[in-house]
Amino acid sequence: MRVLPLLLPLLIIPVILAVSITDLPELVVVTVATENTDGLKRLLESAKAFDINIEVLGLGEKWNGGDTRVEKGGGQKIRILSKWIEKYKDASDTIIMFVDAYDVVFNADSKNILQKFLEHYPGKQLLFGAEPFCWPDQTLAPDYPIVEFGKRFLNSGLFMGYGPQVHKILTLKSVEDKDDDQLYYTMIYLDEKLRKELNMDLDSMSKIFQNLNGVIEDVELQFKEDGTPEAYNAAYNTKPLIVHGNGPSKSHLNYLGNYLGNRWNSQLGCRTCDQEGAKEQTEFPLIGLNLFISKPVPFIEEVLQKVSEFDYPKNRIALYIYNNQPFSIKNIQDFLKDHGKSYYTKRIINGVTEIGERQARNEAIDWCKQRDTEFAFFMDGDAYFTEPTVIRDLIHYSKSYDVGIISPMVGQPGKLFTNFWGAIAANGYYARSEDYMAIVKGNRVGYWNVPFVTSALLMSKEKLGTMSGAYTYNKNLDPDMSLCQFARDNGHFMYINNEKYFGYLIVSDEFSETVTEGKWHPEMWQIFENRELWEARYIHPGYHKIMEPDHIIDQACPDVYDYPLMSERFCEELIEEMEGFGRWSDGSNNDKRLAGGYENVPTRDIHMNQVGFERQWLYFLDTYVRPVQEKTFIGYYHQPVESNMMFVVRYKPEEQASLRPHHDASTFSIDIALNKKGRDYEGGGVRYVRYNCTVEADEVGYAMMFPGRLTHLHEGLATTKGTRYIMVSFINP
Repeated sequence: MRVLPLLLPLLIIPVILAVSITDLPELVVVTVATENTDGLKRLLESAKAFDINIEVLGLGEKWNGGDTRVEKGGGQKIRILSKWIEKYKDASDTIIMFVDAYDVVFNADSKNILQKFLEHYPGKQLLFGAEPFCWPDQTLAPDYPIVEFGKRFLNSGLFMGYGPQVHKILTLKSVEDKDDDQLYYTMIYLDEKLRKELNMDLDSMSKIFQNLNGVIEDVELQFKEDGTPEAYNAAYNTKPLIVHGNGPSKSHLNYLGNYLGNRWNSQLGCRTCDQEGAKEQTEFPLIGLNLFISKPVPFIEEVLQKVSEFDYPKNRIALYIYNNQPFSIKNIQDFLKDHGKSYYTKRIINGVTEIGERQARNEAIDWCKQRDTEFAFFMDGDAYFTEPTVIRDLIHYSKSYDVGIISPMVGQPGKLFTNFWGAIAANGYYARSEDYMAIVKGNRVGYWNVPFVTSALLMSKEKLGTMSGAYTYNKNLDPDMSLCQFARDNGHFMYINNEKYFGYLIVSDEFSETVTEGKWHPEMWQIFENRELWEARYIHPGYHKIMEPDHIIDQACPDVYDYPLMSERFCEELIEEMEGFGRWSDGSNNDKRLAGGYENVPTRDIHMNQVGFERQWLYFLDTYVRPVQEKTFIGYYHQPVESNMMFVVRYKPEEQASLRPHHDASTFSIDIALNKKGRDYEGGGVRYVRYNCTVEADEVGYAMMFPGRLTHLHEGLATTKGTRYIMVSFINP
């Protein structure tokens, strides 16, 4: 019982303090910025979200305070502040807060900030943020007062105090522009007499101010029940209100800044996104469209087709194309033949050239600047845009969100690989952020400040003016990484936008190997890597119709199903591949390609495994033929994993014109007509003996599918003129 009187005061003190704060002083927030950077814009936007007005000092003034990212400096801030503070030297009812301009985000209003200050630091007149490093003079560390909990070293990027105390600390000593501001405040803090006189303290446990350098692992993003974002310091169980990305912690601040400041709510989504979307345009500013093909990329023809379909007037586009890949030269030539005259102006580098990729990318920036383009869109050959309004959308986002560099999110289909990094490691390479998966999967939608973008980005005129030489900024890195490092080091924010589906990235990692193997049409081998584009080019346009539930597939003869399967282009290219390979069998019974070395019913042919297409063709059979077989031969379910006999047959009058009646060594077979009767050859066709049924079999790309054993004895009728080609597959022998 006797302990109660001792406990009661301890229990009621916080309550008394909490309810006694009724008349809060005025809060005046000030910063110093000589340039209107992306960081300053973010600071002002975050403060505005909480109805806080920040007075910006020094705009337009030349900066003489050194590069404080890597060296001492910043005294110019004190000089500017010392003049401004004069009007508050007697303002004992006003709290002045200073925040750095380029790397700070607000996440609370004035009331919450002041209440925390008065509750947690009662009687204190001046409060600075704290950090784990004794910068800029480590030898001063032993002189710092010991703190029981938290960080003990002063950071000058965030501080607050009453008018007279802030006035006094800013005017105690004269300061040169190149002096170090943090050292200035440190020496005052370490002077015990001055520290007590100013009633000065550090926010060691980040109750108000959070300096991120050295503690980014401790500071995480959390959401309240209503979805409001907040920073949480797990080390001290505190929720700081103002976050400072000092030193090398700016990328982590950028991540947090995507949410804090009422930017993104877990219940409501993006709070600063334009919900209405782009308006109908009547005026189109001149833009630069810059396309780079600097590595072997499949389906460039399709990429260029999409470029030609961009919903932006070609006569308002300055076109720059750089291609150093011999494989793509003809694609560029064909594109220019069809569309080149429509563009406002153009610069084309097509083929083997002494101009390197870095030089070309830098040149493209300068080329757009010289033509006074309002925006410049840069895209690589592996960016395939299904959304024709992509440029208009990005221009709208750039204007609406006041961002100078914005990239449409595109990724490889079915994979997590995209054109941005959510975080960056200490060595300058990829690191996965906490929200990368959510952004890629579309669980979090908006526009996101990220450390790296590639493959496609839009730059405003303002940013173009600052990017000269960015691709050669660091020649030890790839050109796109050099550009992004230049942007990061110079305070240019890069945003990825996933508000809509723009398209995807073409997989090209192993395509160079296919090109160098001497294939005539290497895209034919891309069924695994780029199935969507492969299907669009090589599957017959009528194939999907036959797979509709109510569609009845035609029978040319009993149980001989005749349906569209391959495009004419595939058939033509397959013939060219086989003729290019050229090693046709001699048509005799002796065949070393077979396990037994003997072919009972020989043809002049080339097997798929001879041209390295066996794996691709088996996958094709399983993906596109098996569903048709299951629809027609009901009750048979077997994956075509075994099909040793897959080959292209050539019939010529002077070589082998026909094939005697035979059964196929298969459960079922498909024969695909590769060329056209009357155009490429005369004669030909197939006769099914049991049914005395003859089929012309000359619809290019159409497959005849029939049982292989017992019931469907058939013969190849004589080709009398020209050359007939068919693709044969014995499935599940």
